[in-house]
Amino acid sequence: MESLSQLSELFPHKPQRLPSNKISIFAWAASFIFASLISVSLWLNADILLGQNTIQVVQFNSDYETKIGEQSTFFLQDKTRIKLNTNSLVRVTYTDKQRVFELLRGEMHVVVAHNKRKPLSVYAGTSIIQAVGTSFNVELGSQQVELIVTDGKVLVSDINSQTVEPLKLKNVYLSPKSFAVNKGQKAQLKASNTSIIGSDKGKLASDLAWQQGNLIFRGESLFDAMQEVSRYTNYQFDFGDEDTKSLQIAGLFKTSDISGLLAALESNFNVVFKKMSSNKIRLSKKPLTE
Repeated sequence: MESLSQLSELFPHKPQRLPSNKISIFAWAASFIFASLISVSLWLNADILLGQNTIQVVQFNSDYETKIGEQSTFFLQDKTRIKLNTNSLVRVTYTDKQRVFELLRGEMHVVVAHNKRKPLSVYAGTSIIQAVGTSFNVELGSQQVELIVTDGKVLVSDINSQTVEPLKLKNVYLSPKSFAVNKGQKAQLKASNTSIIGSDKGKLASDLAWQQGNLIFRGESLFDAMQEVSRYTNYQFDFGDEDTKSLQIAGLFKTSDISGLLAALESNFNVVFKKMSSNKIRLSKKPLTE
């Protein structure tokens, strides 16, 4: 034992230490892992807070717009064609799963390029209109949406409080049991109340005449006719009396020729006009001459 004691005095025990360079490597690695975890956590939280955790990948996004009195046709990357009527605005988004058109104002006619893997869905008012390869006309009104199918068939469904944002949908297809509108039918779309309101070819032709730059009236009241005309001009119209408002008119007029329309009203329907201000016109019956 004495000899062991002497040895311990000669060779005292020293605690083992890792080389300083190894400590630095371990500390750096631990710091890197911790920082990475924090970054991922912050990225995920920010993604959720900002609403960017989309299930779909956006491939294309653009707005298309026309001014009052203007009509334009736009060709998209998949050969889908949009024709916008006066004072219209549509937002188009293509993802890896679907094609989304948000009609924010006005009226449009869509010729849909066929693609079963990517349905085309129009969001208008409180309704979703979906097609995979067809053509149809959509007009967004203040109280309702009017839909005319010019080729094929479309499905219609309501947008409700449970509807997920379009780009976060897992299933982008409407149910096959959704309300169907076929070629040659006109439907009125309201919240929870979609119905077919017409299929008369003559009336549908009048509704679609804007695509050729025309307005066709078939016995509408002057009041209703001028309501339609006012979509294509900055002029506002009022009427001298109730008889003038209820006067029935018929004919074909150019959307770009308001002066010609006013002249036709005078020569064919005895309705005269008077400019009340820079943007207001009054229509009245022509006084009877003795």
